[in-house]
Amino acid sequence: MIVLSEADIRALIRPTEAVALAVEAFRLTAAGSALALRGDLRAEEPRRGCLLLTGSAGPDSLSIKSNVHAQPETPDAPRRWASLLTLWDWQRAEPRALISAGLFNEHRTAAGFAAGLDRLAAPDATTAAIFGAGRSAPLAALYLKIARPSLKRLYLVGRSPQRLAALAANLAGEPAMADVELITTATPAEAVAASEIVVTVTTSEEPVFPGKAARPGACIVLGGANRPGAREADDELIRRADIYLDARADAFAKAGDLVQSKASGALDPARIRAEIGALPGGALPFSPGADLTVFKSMGLPLQDVLLAEALVTKALACGLGTPVDLQGAP
Repeated sequence: MIVLSEADIRALIRPTEAVALAVEAFRLTAAGSALALRGDLRAEEPRRGCLLLTGSAGPDSLSIKSNVHAQPETPDAPRRWASLLTLWDWQRAEPRALISAGLFNEHRTAAGFAAGLDRLAAPDATTAAIFGAGRSAPLAALYLKIARPSLKRLYLVGRSPQRLAALAANLAGEPAMADVELITTATPAEAVAASEIVVTVTTSEEPVFPGKAARPGACIVLGGANRPGAREADDELIRRADIYLDARADAFAKAGDLVQSKASGALDPARIRAEIGALPGGALPFSPGADLTVFKSMGLPLQDVLLAEALVTKALACGLGTPVDLQGAP
């Protein structure tokens, strides 16, 4: 078995490969060719939780990932968070790798957004908005630029001016973003009204922008609110939208944007059009029935499997990672 550190992941991962693997994960999931399990363990006082994602693409592959988080002891302290992924040869019941999955998760998630945008967003989009300025935002922006090289203006929207300034400074230093104007002063309504693409990567419990302000024809990726009690989209946005999913399984149990809009009556089940992997390749291969398109991204365990397999294969080929003998042989 080998252990891959955060530095190893940084050296091994390639965004275009991650997007291609996300597309394949969507396709296999829509075809029913994958096994997956998602669990969510939560406790209070002190507040803490664990998201467990398990997936397999065949008898030789199994990934088990745990995202563990804990509430800080003081309100101003950052939330504690860590993630580990174990990749197994399932047929032999042998662990192949233990992966530190912090950076891995950010790439995997952003690659899924980009794969969805490839199918759903206008191919020549020039204006977009990112809601959220946390750990997911920088790669969400970079993968958005990969999906739509035509991007020229990006609105950054969040609750903390300091974090937005830091995010803007981070992105301004990225060569891929050199021709993109970064705007941090727009209100949520102004940002969505101007944007052809909107990506939300927040931990918000409440809608982050008014749905009535969204630009007709926009594609909106809802990437947060992956628990029933949270949402990023209001009822007005859901009423306007055709909705696509990465997977139907658990969507109405875990995705707060869908759970709450269904409970209020705002969601017409007929507007859930398809799993993203069931759509043919190429942008906009269909005629939307609504004036907005929403991609509700929960993240697929199969994305973990395929990306982990690719990284472990490359690590073994180039000598990265730390070998570990679990049997303790000399």
